[in-house]
Amino acid sequence: MTGRSQRADPASSWGRAGESLLALLLARAEFASVELTLTVQAALRWLLVALATCVIAMLALIALSAVVVVGLWDHFSWYPLAALALLYCGVTVLLVGGLLRSIARARPLLSQTFAELEKDGAAIRHSAVSGRSETEDDEDELTG
Repeated sequence: MTGRSQRADPASSWGRAGESLLALLLARAEFASVELTLTVQAALRWLLVALATCVIAMLALIALSAVVVVGLWDHFSWYPLAALALLYCGVTVLLVGGLLRSIARARPLLSQTFAELEKDGAAIRHSAVSGRSETEDDEDELTG
């Protein structure tokens, strides 16, 4: 065989590199899909629990408010209504503040996927900077 036939064909090298890159991107897309599915499931669960909690809390507050207002109406007229309204507004402000803090602390969507893509990009840049390609290594093994 001639030296030329022993060398790897540049087109096939590019083809293998393209196939590897495509496989890498498909794997990362699959990981992103799994991460999105888990995030959506958790968000839906939180939303349903929050909704059920709100409905039950509202029913309890309505009943309790009615008992307090009826019991105190003869002595204080509309003051119990005002006190309850202020109390409910204060609790609402506290709950909304807690919810906003919780949302701010939540990890960004697809953060793991983006971190892995950044690692892949760094590895590709590092291998490009190293100055030796896979085909050069193959050529050295064949000739050496």
